[in-house]
Amino acid sequence: MIRKYEPGDELTIGRIYYDAVHQLTRDDYTKEQRNAWATPIEGGDAWAEKWRRRCDLKQPWVAVVDGDVAGFIEFESDGHIDCTYVSPAHAGKGHMSAIMERIFEEARRSNLIRLYAEVSITARPFFERHGFRVVRDNPHKVRGVPILNYIMECWLH
Repeated sequence: MIRKYEPGDELTIGRIYYDAVHQLTRDDYTKEQRNAWATPIEGGDAWAEKWRRRCDLKQPWVAVVDGDVAGFIEFESDGHIDCTYVSPAHAGKGHMSAIMERIFEEARRSNLIRLYAEVSITARPFFERHGFRVVRDNPHKVRGVPILNYIMECWLH
């Protein structure tokens, strides 16, 4: 099932973000890069509040499998796709493609002509399968650590 974020999802979403970065990107990014990208989970109320605020603001779309959030995509009204992460236990099972199809439906309903995102090396094939193309390489620094990703876009017809 694909649905919008609901209060109570935030801790699972935060955990998915951390686990995806640290487990699914190992072939493409160093441990130093992964630690800069997704800092260790602090736990406690501060960490929960950070993710609650982010989810309240971004209102991500989530895939729910057996009652649990399996992955999420943040889709903004201007066509920007921000976070796109799946639980390692659910990677490669089509859940993220189901969310992406919902994103395309919402984009067309909003009369958007273009979607765009900053995409990791790891996520690039997923985005390419959904019609996105690289606009340019996007080398940048996160917490002083160089990390490469790509600016990608998809034109809607």
